[in-house]
Amino acid sequence: MRIDRLTVQNFKKFTEQTFTLHPQFTLLVGENGSGKTAVLDTLAVSLGIWLVKAPDTSLYNSGRNILKKEIRLEPSSEGDRVQFREKFPVLVRATGQLGEQQNVTWARQIKQGGRRTTNADAKEALDIIKDIYQRDASGESIICPVLAYYGAGRAWLPSNQRLPAEAQANGAARRWAAFYDCFNERIRFDELRKWFHRETTAAGNRGGRMRPGFEVVRRAVLGCVSQADGLWFDPDREQIVLSIAGHAQPFDNLSAGQRMMLALVADIAIKAVTQNAFLLPPDELGPEDEPLPRLLQQTPGVVLIDELDVHLHPKWQRHVIEDLRRTFPKIQFIGTTHSLFLIQSLRSGEELILLDGQPPTAQVADKPIEEIAEGIMGVSNPQVSVRYEKMKEVARHYLETLEQAAIAPEEKLAAYKQRLAEAIAPYADNPAFQAFLEMKRAAKLGE
Repeated sequence: MRIDRLTVQNFKKFTEQTFTLHPQFTLLVGENGSGKTAVLDTLAVSLGIWLVKAPDTSLYNSGRNILKKEIRLEPSSEGDRVQFREKFPVLVRATGQLGEQQNVTWARQIKQGGRRTTNADAKEALDIIKDIYQRDASGESIICPVLAYYGAGRAWLPSNQRLPAEAQANGAARRWAAFYDCFNERIRFDELRKWFHRETTAAGNRGGRMRPGFEVVRRAVLGCVSQADGLWFDPDREQIVLSIAGHAQPFDNLSAGQRMMLALVADIAIKAVTQNAFLLPPDELGPEDEPLPRLLQQTPGVVLIDELDVHLHPKWQRHVIEDLRRTFPKIQFIGTTHSLFLIQSLRSGEELILLDGQPPTAQVADKPIEEIAEGIMGVSNPQVSVRYEKMKEVARHYLETLEQAAIAPEEKLAAYKQRLAEAIAPYADNPAFQAFLEMKRAAKLGE
């Protein structure tokens, strides 16, 4: 599963635009309001093709269609007010890989005069997906993708929806539970805890040996959480426990960044285990130093992450993209960010989409942070704070005004002094700055 090209029309702020996506990692960058999250939403709509004719009744309410609030509104003046008109058609067209088929194009849209998402231009894609579902039902071991959308609020907005009972079982028989509500933008922390609890219970029936699926998830988390060296479930506290540099803490005691990374990576890995359990060995994984487990090596998918840098210290931001690439090598990640360090950690400019109208950049990995801030993020003079820049400007203007005051007629001198005093009044918290300029005034005006 992969999306190579995406065209959107009349979706939220986009009149019409086409995006080319990198097969491994794409980072969307732009100011607030530039449409980064909107692009992720259109991708979720395109990926929703997998759930149009779901093989499992528990998935019927998990689809992702175009929502009414996503129809582009065009303002127009009507008398003494501004009114908004919905613009049609609302179109999301994707080209990419479905199953083993390359260069498949499918479209989902709300047509002029319509109110519901139609899949009339997605027949080829639906037939391919239907064939995959039928091959699975016939007992064929066929690899299926992980699909997920993690919104910017994933770390602090627990979902109030629960998995239906029939979707909670583990193993290949319930593989489609990995698709359940996969585009709702949240991580279900309670379901995550229950999964770890079930795996610990299963280990009790295996003489204390964890199942291979748990080992896959554990290794994924340890590979992505900085300094993590242990992961287990504490049945007494009923919490996931993570050890960082030998210091174990229950989930609730972890920092927001640690919780977010643990939950994000574990959720992706659990989806992979649930979706492609037949890739697991029947008993145990090999030793810790063996290559990445086969299941993680072979599971494809598309994972959308809004504000990938949320809660992450800059040290973590510098390696989170490489951690995800290494741990899930066949999954296509598409994320948004405001982080200079995430941009710097990309391998090439082809992995960066700028939504502020700047031309694409050829290279980002060897650029210093200041150059990325100024050239890509549009931050002028990033070496100093905005307030420091303002103080320099105030000082320059103060000295210019002082020169004017020195030659001004006596009757205008009071007005100049008032302007000088007002100029430095906002900087009462910096008495040295005020004192320096006041000394200049006294020397110049003879006070």
